[in-house]
Amino acid sequence: MKKVFAITGMTCAACAAHVEKAVKKLDVRSVEVNLLMNRMTVDSDLADDEIIKAVVGAGYGASVYGGKTAAPDKKSVAVAVDYSKTLLIRFIASMLFLVPLMYFSMGHMINFPMGALDPHRDPASFALIQLAFTTPVLVINGKFFTGGVKAALRRAPNMDTLVALGSGAAYVYGVVTLFLINADVVSGNVHGGAELAMNLFFESAAMILALVTLGKFLEAKSKGKTRSEVDKLLRLRPQTATVLRDGAPVQVSVDDIAVGDTVVVLSGEYVPCDGVITVGSTTLDKSAITGESIPEEASVGSHVTSAVLNLTGRIELRAEKVGADSTLSKIIELIENAGGSKAPIQKIADKVSAVFVPVVCAIALVTLIVWLIVGTVGQALTMAISVLVISCPCALGLATPVAVMAGTGRAAAYGVLVKNAEVLQGLEGVRIFALDKTATITEGKPRVTQVKATGALVGDEKTVLNIAAALERTSTHPLAKAIIEAAEGGAVAADEAEYRIGYGVVGTVDGKQYALGAPRLMKEYGVTVEDGGAQTVYLCTRGELLGEITVNDEVKPSSKRAIELLKSIGARVVMLTGDNEAQAKRIAEQVGITEVYCNVLPQDKLNIVESLKTQGKTAMVGDGINDAPALKAADIGIAIGSGTDVAIEAADVVLVKSDLLDVPRAMAVSHASLRNVKQNLFWAFIYNTLGIPLAAGALYAVGVTLNPMIAAGAMAFSSLFVVCNALRLTAMRFDDARIASKLAKIRCGATERVGADGDVQILNACSKGACNIMKKTLKVSGMSCMHCVARVEKAIAAVDGVTDVKVSLENGEATVDGNFDVAAAVKAVADAGYDCEE
Repeated sequence: MKKVFAITGMTCAACAAHVEKAVKKLDVRSVEVNLLMNRMTVDSDLADDEIIKAVVGAGYGASVYGGKTAAPDKKSVAVAVDYSKTLLIRFIASMLFLVPLMYFSMGHMINFPMGALDPHRDPASFALIQLAFTTPVLVINGKFFTGGVKAALRRAPNMDTLVALGSGAAYVYGVVTLFLINADVVSGNVHGGAELAMNLFFESAAMILALVTLGKFLEAKSKGKTRSEVDKLLRLRPQTATVLRDGAPVQVSVDDIAVGDTVVVLSGEYVPCDGVITVGSTTLDKSAITGESIPEEASVGSHVTSAVLNLTGRIELRAEKVGADSTLSKIIELIENAGGSKAPIQKIADKVSAVFVPVVCAIALVTLIVWLIVGTVGQALTMAISVLVISCPCALGLATPVAVMAGTGRAAAYGVLVKNAEVLQGLEGVRIFALDKTATITEGKPRVTQVKATGALVGDEKTVLNIAAALERTSTHPLAKAIIEAAEGGAVAADEAEYRIGYGVVGTVDGKQYALGAPRLMKEYGVTVEDGGAQTVYLCTRGELLGEITVNDEVKPSSKRAIELLKSIGARVVMLTGDNEAQAKRIAEQVGITEVYCNVLPQDKLNIVESLKTQGKTAMVGDGINDAPALKAADIGIAIGSGTDVAIEAADVVLVKSDLLDVPRAMAVSHASLRNVKQNLFWAFIYNTLGIPLAAGALYAVGVTLNPMIAAGAMAFSSLFVVCNALRLTAMRFDDARIASKLAKIRCGATERVGADGDVQILNACSKGACNIMKKTLKVSGMSCMHCVARVEKAIAAVDGVTDVKVSLENGEATVDGNFDVAAAVKAVADAGYDCEE
C-alpha cells in the first residue's frame, strides 16, 4: 500500500538521502523522497506513526500528506510562500549589517574615510567593529548552525553542515585573531596587530550566510513557479457550491457535496464536481482541462467535469464524482504524484548525494592540512572554507525533480496526464505503437454516412431513413442508434417490429410491412443484393429493394496527422481491432497504417503486445475494458480520456482530450523534459567536478584562487541555474503547429525488410543511435572458450547499427540490440569463423 507523507526540515539532496535511508531500515517495499515537493512516498503495510517516528528519529518532521481531498489545499501553497518571505526577511536583515561591515572591512583598500577605525591606527577597534556587525548576521541565520550541528551529531551531515562549518570556521578564526591583535596592541606592537587585522575573515563569514540565504530565497521562488500548472488548477476549484436541499438552494463547502446531490451552477462560475446536466443548457469553456480553446455547447444529458467554466446559462447537474474523485482532483493528484516520483536517471544523483557531504568534509580537511604545510594559516583556512561552501549538493538534488515537475505540468496544460517520472522518461524511447481502432483512431460513435433510395415505392433518401428509423426505434444496437439519430426525429415508431439476431428487423410502418437488415434477410424477401459489409443495411418490401443505408465509425480528424508524425520519427504503427477485416482495412488505409490485426479478442491484444515488446519498446493506446490487459502489459500504456475507468486506471498516460495527436505531443514533452534533466545533471556534476579542485587551490600556481565569498555566490548560482533551466519547460509551446519541429530532434529514418519467416522487420537508421527498436537472439555454434566469445562480440559489435551485444558461451547465444541488419550480423559471425543463424 502506497502512502504519501509531507516532510519538513530538508535543505538539500543529502537530507533526502538520509530520510530515505532511515525509512528503508523499516519493513518497507520502497521509499522515494522528493526534495522539490518535500514529500515522501512509501510502499508499506506499516502504520503511519511507525514511519513518521523513523523520519523524526532522523531529525526531520513528517506528517500524512493531504486531507479530505487528494489535492493539496491552498494552505499548503501559502506555507511555501511564507517560507520564501522568511528567507527574504532574513536576507534583508543580514544586508543591514553586511553593508556597513563591508565598508569597515574593505574601505581602507579604496581610501574610504575610516577615521579612528583605520586598521593602521587602531587595529583592535577595526577588528571589534567587524565582530559587532558580523555577530548579528550569524544570529539572524542561526538556522544554518542549529540544523547543521544537529545533522552532524546524527552522523547525517547536509548542506547546513557545510555552510555552518565554512561560516563558523571563518568567524572563529576572526575571534581568535581579535585576541591576538589585542595582545599585540597591549604589548605595543601596533604594526603586527595591523598585519593580523588584514586577514580577519569576518566579512567572509557574514557574506557566505547572506549569499546562501539569497540563493535559497531565489531557489524557493523559482521552485514555486514549477508548480504553476498545479496552482492554476487549484485556483479553478471553488470553495463553495450551491446545492438544492429540499428544493431550496443552500451554500455548502465543495467537500460537503454528496454523490446524487443537485448542484446549481450559474453563468461565470466553475463547475465544482463531475456530473450530468439535468436542467438547462449552456456553453462551457473546457480549456483548463483539455487545452481546447473553443467553447462547447452542453444541454440536458451532457456530462460535465469539474473545473469547467460555465459561460452562458444557468444549469443544474446531478453530482456523480465529488471531492477526491472529481476530474480536477484526479488531475492534480496525477501531476503531484508525477512530480513526487523519481525518474530512473535520478538514481546516479541519489547515490552521489548519499555520500557527498562526508566526502566534501574529508576533502576540506585534507585541503586544510596540505595548505598548513605548504602555505600560511590564512591560505589554508581560505581554501578549506571555499571547498566547504562551494560544494552544496542542492543542484544535484534538484536537477531531476524540478524538470519532471515542470514537464508533467506542461503536458497537463495540453491535456496529457503522465502518471510518474519513469513514464515521462520512457515515452521518448518508444518506437512501436499498437493502436486500438474504435474510439482511438475513430470517433467510436457510428454515424450514417450514405443513404440510397433505389425503389419506386419511396420517393427519396429521407423517406428511406425515416422508415428505417421507425423500425429501429426500440433497438439499442449501435447501428440502430446511428440511424435514429440521423433521422432527427422525423420518424414515428413502427406499428410492430420483430428483431431477428444476425438478420435484422421486420416490422410494419403505416400499415406496410418492411424488412431492414443483412443480405440474408433480403434473400428471404426475394431480393438479391451485393454484400456491402457489416456496416451496410438494406430496406425492402416483399420482392423489391427500397434502399440501403451505410453506417460507419469515422476517423477522428487528427488521427492521420498523428500517425504521420509517429512514422516520421521511424516508429512502427500497428492497429489492433476486434472488427472484421474489411472494416479494419478501410480505416487503416485512411490513416496510412499497413500492419493490421483484426478480429482480435482481449487475450489476442495482450499476446500481440507481448510479442511486440520483444522487438522494441512498445506503447499501447486504447480506451476500452478489452484494452486494459494490453495497456498494463505494454512498456507504456496510453489511455484515451473518454474511455473506461478500467482502461484509465491500467494506463501510464491519460489523454484527456481523447485526441491521438496527443501521443506525439507527449513524446515531444518527454524529449524536452529528459533533455532538460540531462542538462541539469551535467551542470550539477561539472560544477562540483571543477569547483571543488578550484576552491582547493589546484590552480594556485597560475594565480587562480577562489575566496569564500565567491564560492558562496557560485554555490547559490548553481542551484538557481538548475531551477531556472527547468522553468524554460513551462514556457515551451507544444501546440499542433510545433509538434513536428519538436519531434524532428528525435527523428529517425526507417526502412522495412521482410525476414525469412515473412515477418516485416523495421530497421531504423538513427543518427543518434538511440532508437534500439530491435532485439535479436542469434544461435552461435563453434565457440569453445572466452577467447571465442570475445571474437564473436567484436565481430557483431562492428556491424552498423548494433548498440549492445552479449554472448553466452554456455547457451551458445548472442543477444543483440540496435538498429541493424540481422543478415549482416550473421555474416559477420560467419566471417569470424563460427556458425550462426537466427
